[in-house]
Amino acid sequence: MTAASEAQAAIAAILSGPMGLGPDLSPDAALGHDLGLDSAGLMTLMLHLEEAGLPMGEDVFDRAPGLTLRGLAEALAGAAPDPEPVDIKVHCVVSCFCQALKDRGGVDHRPLYLGLWDGQVVVDGAMRLSYHAPGIDHGFYRDWARRLFGLRVSVWYDPARDKAANLALLEDLVARWTPGRHIMPMIDMALLPQRDNKFAQDPFPHYALIQPTADPATWLMRDPDFRWEGPLPADDLRRAFLRPTVAGGMAFGLEGVHPATPEGIEAMHRAVFDADRVPLIAALRDILHAHDGPLPRADLEIALRELPVIAIRKYAYEHALAIFGDIEGADHDAFEECCDRIARLHGGLNAVHRRAVAFARGGDRADLALALDRLADLARLERGIKATLADWFARWRAAQKSRPRSSTGAEWVSAPTEI
Repeated sequence: MTAASEAQAAIAAILSGPMGLGPDLSPDAALGHDLGLDSAGLMTLMLHLEEAGLPMGEDVFDRAPGLTLRGLAEALAGAAPDPEPVDIKVHCVVSCFCQALKDRGGVDHRPLYLGLWDGQVVVDGAMRLSYHAPGIDHGFYRDWARRLFGLRVSVWYDPARDKAANLALLEDLVARWTPGRHIMPMIDMALLPQRDNKFAQDPFPHYALIQPTADPATWLMRDPDFRWEGPLPADDLRRAFLRPTVAGGMAFGLEGVHPATPEGIEAMHRAVFDADRVPLIAALRDILHAHDGPLPRADLEIALRELPVIAIRKYAYEHALAIFGDIEGADHDAFEECCDRIARLHGGLNAVHRRAVAFARGGDRADLALALDRLADLARLERGIKATLADWFARWRAAQKSRPRSSTGAEWVSAPTEI
């Protein structure tokens, strides 16, 4: 086991040497916030560490943007991380809606996470993977928030108006805010230096909840997806809203909100669940092949830049299992075993990312072959997780049939390509 002091010296040598960040780096400098390492920079650091005999595990890489130089060294030396809350956050829009449901109390928000494991896999004309695109308006999730819970979400951002006009709308909503109201603008997290950007992305379009404070120069930002809330300068939030990389805003209250019915849960599951499709893995395979053929190999790195943001959505499977199983009782061991498979799926996608970046940076074809082979393994792994979920759903549905049907019934809808 490498000592933390040795790991720290190796990291400092890489950062100040081949990565050119200068000498005399503070051990307390945060890799993301202070040193400015984005996802590409962290990948470069990881590859250099591997060459130095200090492999960075999946869990450490996931935490790297928020680690200091000393913290990374301790992690590489085997120090255990501080325990995190068990609530799973995988999608900023859904997380904001679910936060409102939790604010109300007495409502299990988890059904809204159904299907997010396959959600929003966008590949543009240049074969670049993305979690966001101008055509995505999150109408599917707004619709299901209403169908499941009676949560009525309005869209106030007007793309036909300029940024200044939309900022005026946001300012008016903040000025008229009352408890129980939720204002949800899209902001670019890359312009908020006070906030750790977990995925080290720039730009980083992201929805959060905003409300006023007693000080007009300060707004309260609630960021359910990253489990954070706190006061921020209102001008910083205005700048993050005005950046051309983002465009969106919603608002909603809690009037008429109610728990989801079993019929509604079943309807959403049927709308989103496909036991055979693995759209993210299929997209990654196509992207790898495209950059081994007509497209420049070097472009593969930027093509996969946003994979970490999408890969983490595989943890939505845990929410579905918790809905359909008795995870604190009879299904506890089976749930833990399936969670291990979900973690392997997420870690495997990160491993594919690393091999693909190595290939993009001039590695040999063995890197590409390893990435493609791993994708085939991951497809089998994910279909196995879906098979388990299908079994649990069938058992849950059979148990519901012996209970009285909800008086509200449920509406049925086909899943659009957005999810």
